[in-house]
Amino acid sequence: MTHRLRRRTPSGMAVQDEKSAREARLAEALRTNLRKRKVAARPPADSGERALAVAAGAPEPYAVVRTLVGTAHADGAEGELVLEISSPFAVEGSAETACAVRLVGGGGPFGTAHGKAAFGRDGLEALRKALELAQVALDLASLTHGLHWPDGRPYDLSAAI
Repeated sequence: MTHRLRRRTPSGMAVQDEKSAREARLAEALRTNLRKRKVAARPPADSGERALAVAAGAPEPYAVVRTLVGTAHADGAEGELVLEISSPFAVEGSAETACAVRLVGGGGPFGTAHGKAAFGRDGLEALRKALELAQVALDLASLTHGLHWPDGRPYDLSAAI
């Protein structure tokens, strides 16, 4: 069904507004495309468990990529938060490569032994996705902690890792 928007001329006659109709169709196509891309980008339901399991095989030591201070919103307690990423490694039984990401410190809530793996076709893609995963980890940490640099400057979550 085609929606044609109409407007009235000064004489009162209805005239099709093709430009408005085209813009409406384009906007709907963009919304549909965005929805499809979001669905396609969603990881499979078991990928979270797999990412945790694969991270257990990450080579040690992880590289420290960012050190921040977190102030807990609940009680004001401060603690050091260290963001770490492993070097790329081959995923056993797969052609994929992975990098593990972990956020440790903050008095305990972020401490994990292995973190979570980000996957790619090669080491560079895995590392790029690990940086995206690291940004997510910091975004989640900001829900419970105020983040700032060790010198006291506030940490800008919109800044690239």
